[in-house]
Amino acid sequence: MMLRRGGGRRMSHAVYEMMNLNVVKFLNNSGKRFPVNLRLSAEETASLSEDVRFLEDIVVSGKAFAQLGTLYLETQICTAVERPCRRCLAPVYTQVDLKEVFEVSIPSGVDILGLSPQIVGFILASLDPHPLCRPDCRGLCPVCGVNLNEHPDHTCRDADEEHRKLRDFLP
Repeated sequence: MMLRRGGGRRMSHAVYEMMNLNVVKFLNNSGKRFPVNLRLSAEETASLSEDVRFLEDIVVSGKAFAQLGTLYLETQICTAVERPCRRCLAPVYTQVDLKEVFEVSIPSGVDILGLSPQIVGFILASLDPHPLCRPDCRGLCPVCGVNLNEHPDHTCRDADEEHRKLRDFLP
């Protein structure tokens, strides 16, 4: 969300409330570094991704400065997420601890700059696209869906087993 100077007209981008940075002091002190401490609660992140569930607040700390209409940030981003295993769908816990250096253009007349899209984007991009609960995950039975990690001796009768003899007659 951005607040415009004069008139206070709101331009909504999403439900990001706590990741807003007041850029007035940066613009008034061009080149001077200021500390940055931002937080987005885990509850507010529920709608950010279908596959990723944030277990802890997203905490951003670091330093920033503005120069020529651009905000430069050096940040440490911390949170914890949970995603389903690619093979067996068991929850996979991942602790996220990133160092990101990035820049954001400050639109003319804007006092409050929303950084949530960039921060969440960095977190999602840093995650393994194919998480596994363990390296030797056996996944799910393709016939009945039983977790083969929990039932290693599981055998399932193939649904097409009775038709297998008929297939032997085909060329």
